[in-house]
This record gives sequence, structure tokens and C-alpha cells, in this order.
Amino acid sequence: MIDARPELRGALVELAPLLRRAAELDPAGLARLRHGEEISTLFVRLPFGVLVSRALRTAPTDPLDVTVRAAELLRWIEHEGIPPVPRDAEWRAALPPRSGWSRVDSVPDHGVRDLVRRGALALREAAEREGVPGAQPRAEVTDALLDAIVLTVTADGAPGRAAITLRTLSALTRMGFLARGSHANVDRAGRWTRVSGRYGSVYAEEPGGLSVLR
Repeated sequence: MIDARPELRGALVELAPLLRRAAELDPAGLARLRHGEEISTLFVRLPFGVLVSRALRTAPTDPLDVTVRAAELLRWIEHEGIPPVPRDAEWRAALPPRSGWSRVDSVPDHGVRDLVRRGALALREAAEREGVPGAQPRAEVTDALLDAIVLTVTADGAPGRAAITLRTLSALTRMGFLARGSHANVDRAGRWTRVSGRYGSVYAEEPGGLSVLR
């Protein structure tokens, strides 16, 4: 339980930016914290169907795996007060494997940002075609655009390729994971694909927003 781990507050301060962005998108959104074995990982399922995470190196301690509301965890980290209430039964999303990842390729951040800008322009043009400039197009139109594959990467000497959607790249930039002048790394483990920046990762499981095509 988090209330039995007062030392966690200081260790998890670096997770505040992710929690803040997640809470802004969904005030009732859930966050799953895995703490222990020198690594603490926070997973958040965003309201537009993307799983994201950030991992920190922390002091070794007894393992903890707990689900809470992102907003409540953020308040506890920043202001202490009442620890968040566990909501383990409410977490229904699968989690990616802890190990077994292999690098497919790396993509410069400016290339990722350019694809995201183009996607945002396509969404804006779709809204204008429907007569609602400045608003979002219909949900089915938005989903079709976000699920469009905008980047395909292939590993030298490895079978298959990772097909990455606009939804995934948008999450990577929107959550502030991709530092300027850096690279986005694409990794694969079984049926999972991970796109990671300096400050966090975005995951998808086949046959979801990212897939491994064979």
C-alpha cells in the first residue's frame, strides 16, 4: 500500500509531469505503479486508447504493484496529504513485458514532429470539410486518421517491420516524452511494440495501434 511507503513521495517526484498531463486529459484516469527492484515504472492508459509509461531508477525496496487515480497520486506526490485509494480491480489493460526487447530502429525527433504536424493539419482539414472549422471532425473520421500508419521502420537483418500510427506518435509528443534534438527508439518484444523518447514510452499490442507485420 502507498500509505505504508512514505519514502515513495520523494522517489516519484519525476513522475509528476506525466501524471499532470494524464490528469488533464482524464481527471478520473488510472495510473498503475510498479515499484521495487531499483526501477519504478508508472503506466497510464490515456483516454484515446494508448498505453504510456515512464520508468525511474530508485532505491531497492519490497515490490509494490498498485493502481490509483492519476490525479490523486499527483496530489500526494506534490502536496503529501491523504494517499491515493487503491483501485486495482479497475485496471483492465494488459501490460508489456519487462524484458526481451530488441531494437528495430531509431527515428530523429524532427521527423516524428513533422509527421505529427501533418496529422494535425489533416485533422483540421477534415473538420473544415465537415463545416466545423476549429473543432474536431466526427469521431469515426478522427479515429481513422489517428489509426493511419504514418511510419514504418525495419531492422537490418531482422524479419518483419514495425508499422507506427499517428495515434502513437501524437501520444509520444503530446505527453512530452520526446526531447528536442533526440531520437525516438522503436523496440519490439513478442507481440508488443514500444516507441520511446527520453522521458517516456508509448506501447501497443498487436493488433492495436502499432503492429509487427510479417
